[in-house]
Amino acid sequence: MNFNNFFKERKYLILFGIFALLVFSIVLIIYFEATKYEYVEDKILVQVGFFEDYLTKFTKVGEKVVSEMVGALLFLYNQMPELRELVTPIELLAIGIVETNFENIKGDNGNSLGYFQIQAPTYWYLKYQYLEIYEGIDFLSPWYWDNIKERADVQIITAALYLYDLKIRYGEDEAYSLYNGGSQPYEEKILYTMSWLNVKYDQYLANMRTKKDIVLEKAF
Repeated sequence: MNFNNFFKERKYLILFGIFALLVFSIVLIIYFEATKYEYVEDKILVQVGFFEDYLTKFTKVGEKVVSEMVGALLFLYNQMPELRELVTPIELLAIGIVETNFENIKGDNGNSLGYFQIQAPTYWYLKYQYLEIYEGIDFLSPWYWDNIKERADVQIITAALYLYDLKIRYGEDEAYSLYNGGSQPYEEKILYTMSWLNVKYDQYLANMRTKKDIVLEKAF
């Protein structure tokens, strides 16, 4: 057999095969990336539901504030999709519990404000870095108590951006302690709180599945 003639005759067939394989590989990559994105998005939405459920049942936070916080989280995740993989509602729940047990107060001699105890220099830095987010929620005012005490949306967005910024600058291992000035005991409190919140989250998921099964049974 003349191999030169064999490959000449099948050159276009081979090239087409290589091209088809390349296209198939690209389609697979796009599919798996899209699937991963949808999974992260769905998981975040369920966690937002858990966040709302927990605040309603286990804290003194009023319905209006809960609604503002949930709306703010959905706004932020929509505006910054990259934040979905780095900052979860469960983490923000843990920070709010450890900081104030979700009480809207002044701490550190009036320097730390609100549910998440954010200080003015942190806010000014974040506003500079993420100005479009603050413009989107119509808040460009100074970080004074009178300005933020009725803005639960501003408070939770600032806490989420702060945790996100710490993670991208210093890594996940350092972020929790740095949220509170590098305190190791604080990090341990956050991790411990997240551990039992995850237990409650699993219970929440189980209850959701049970309710779904009951609805399906009634439907048939």
